[in-house]
Amino acid sequence: MLNISYIIPLICFWITIKSVISKYKNELISNNIVSMIHCLLFITCYNYNYDLNYTVHMSIGFYIFDLIIILSSIYNNWKFQLDQNKFTRYLPFIIHHIISFYLLYTSLQNENKQLLLYGYNILETSNIMIYVTYHLHKEYANYLTLNIISEFIQLLWYSYFRIIKFSLLIYQNQINYFNFCLVTQLFICGLYFMGVLWSYKLLKKNIINYTILQKLYCYKSVDTMHND
Repeated sequence: MLNISYIIPLICFWITIKSVISKYKNELISNNIVSMIHCLLFITCYNYNYDLNYTVHMSIGFYIFDLIIILSSIYNNWKFQLDQNKFTRYLPFIIHHIISFYLLYTSLQNENKQLLLYGYNILETSNIMIYVTYHLHKEYANYLTLNIISEFIQLLWYSYFRIIKFSLLIYQNQINYFNFCLVTQLFICGLYFMGVLWSYKLLKKNIINYTILQKLYCYKSVDTMHND
């Protein structure tokens, strides 16, 4: 069951982490770093068989914390009439957080806890390169080739875990999957299709990057010929 005595201190923990990082980085970068810390913490705790009950509460605390941050940002934009499109941009993250919260909460009560947490571990592992690429894009935007390589690795990494590995998990555990309630089944499918859509978006981005690289090296070749 959900232990409130865990949740409140854990939310405070994430608030503290965010406030410390915010002293050195802007809001967007600090949010990304906090998200990556959560990702790596869950993966480490899961793979080293740390207290999974507490680990699940840690992630639930993170999603509550992050939802508060997102909703506060949307409210401030609405109140002060700043960026009116912010809600639309944040909507996929809100849906993702609600689904993740529900599945983590379900894992505390379901006999197939290990299956749910193994699937969640796959999803968190798939996110690692998202955080790395975002950080490079924000901190080292002038390093075009580095960012393009990072986005290519992100495509391969994310697509492997979200499409191939997650598909195999569901296929190999069909009986257990259909033993879940309908809402859980739909939410798992929702996360899967969100992964497919994001993989497609990454593919389109990498196709654009490929044309950029071609033009870049074409110009370099021309410059080299002129210098010769």
